[in-house]
Amino acid sequence: MPTEKLNNIDPDSPQAIVADNDPGYRAGVGTGILNEAISEPLPKRITTDGETVINRGNSWIVLGRDRPASRSSGFGGSGATQASAIDLVVGMGALERERREPEYADPNFKGDAARIYISQRSDIDDAFNITEEDASDIGNQKNQSAIGMKADSVRIIGTNGIKLLTRMHNRDSRGGLAAYNGIELVAGGKVEKGELQYMVKGDNLVNALSELEDRISAIYSIVLNFLKAQIQVNAAIGSHNHMGTGTGGNAGGPIATVVNTAPSFTLPSACVQAIQDAAEGMVDNMKGRTNMNINWHNKYLVEASSDYILSKYNKVN
Repeated sequence: MPTEKLNNIDPDSPQAIVADNDPGYRAGVGTGILNEAISEPLPKRITTDGETVINRGNSWIVLGRDRPASRSSGFGGSGATQASAIDLVVGMGALERERREPEYADPNFKGDAARIYISQRSDIDDAFNITEEDASDIGNQKNQSAIGMKADSVRIIGTNGIKLLTRMHNRDSRGGLAAYNGIELVAGGKVEKGELQYMVKGDNLVNALSELEDRISAIYSIVLNFLKAQIQVNAAIGSHNHMGTGTGGNAGGPIATVVNTAPSFTLPSACVQAIQDAAEGMVDNMKGRTNMNINWHNKYLVEASSDYILSKYNKVN
């Protein structure tokens, strides 16, 4: 047994030296070293005549019928036909950490450490206690073929990609019409009614934001043209004098005369201030247009940007 194959053992240790020179070496009964047998408290699974069990330590492969808990549970417990199941589980009774003596145990979809469960016929949501029917479009599925996986950490790795597909067939395994359900991503376990929301289609979102960008730019143009016109109006008002008429007398009687009235003392200064405010508004308008058309667009709507709103790899329909 080459030393490089020994896990967590110093290659210069006596154990490694002996193992190198004696392929039949045993590290000691019940120690578990070198992946040998180990002495540890283990549950005794309650097994029925209808089940075939492959077991080593606390690893189990059970070929039987739908049974998420006790012998009376599931479709197997009720005596239903066409309810075959395969239960792959490790760490039965893992939540009972203080166990000192072996004890009898039923399958426990909540308490066992890790499980892959395959059933021809099952109430899978009830078995794993994972959905609230009124909070989910998919709902609580009953009497369906099912696969469930549970562990502290789950990794699904696809070297050439992963696809999650629904409704590949018009009928389910029991002959019922397949539902038009999608894929629900639920973090944190339970959800309340109304908490699940529909995903956004990225390309449509980019198109919508681009159209909104165009509309906002059009508003910027309208405001800019208004400010330009307002400056002209304010300048005209600030320099305007009213022309009036008056009367005068002479030997021939009264005559009309044209009188230039003086401009208001407050109007010119008010117009000057209005012109200044409008000019500042034009500057802010140009900054806003630049930020919208260049900075915001290039940051979020250009694929080359690190802040581009679409995923580089992942898609949804």
